[in-house]
Amino acid sequence: MTRSKGPYLQPLRREDCPALEPTWAALEEFLGFVPNAELIMARMPRSTAILVDAVRIFFSTASLPTELLSLVGMLSSSTAGCDYCASHNLSKAYDDGDSMQKMAVVWEFETHPLFSDAERAALAFTVKASSSPNAVTKADVDLLLTHYTETEVTEITAVVSMFGIFNRFNDSVAVTLESTPLTLAKKYLDSDRWQVGVHAK
Repeated sequence: MTRSKGPYLQPLRREDCPALEPTWAALEEFLGFVPNAELIMARMPRSTAILVDAVRIFFSTASLPTELLSLVGMLSSSTAGCDYCASHNLSKAYDDGDSMQKMAVVWEFETHPLFSDAERAALAFTVKASSSPNAVTKADVDLLLTHYTETEVTEITAVVSMFGIFNRFNDSVAVTLESTPLTLAKKYLDSDRWQVGVHAK
């Protein structure tokens, strides 16, 4: 099936949502820009503010390194088919000063020498948890627990779940990808693995 380019719902203008200005300012600090996804979600202002706050609080208080969180978010989104969110994770990693080389080869985590055994376990879990139907087994969680605490396994699962919300939303309404993550994705990601697709301008 060929899908037409989006957006299927138009983003609101920032100035049309003055009550959400604190949310827009927080997103600029967190991501460096205000995503079109949240400008579409702004039709539900209270829910949008709560959702953005939840994501920011999670990433600012998680015990795991930001690099691993971004790798999990990127691979989870890619597995779910959402290249919009995959590029946002790349952009966040770039802003945080994380390894672009590692982000660029995340799909090769099973064999690439850049990844540790702990990262491989986390990313293998990510792929299974992001698949439909879910393919995680107790053995997958037990393997994670040889490398991470129960809190850290909870955080990995939370990243997958969090991006599950955004993956479904952004792909369903074909949100247009912003210039910053688009430029970074074109620079660092293999075109065989990442395509802007319905999110093109």
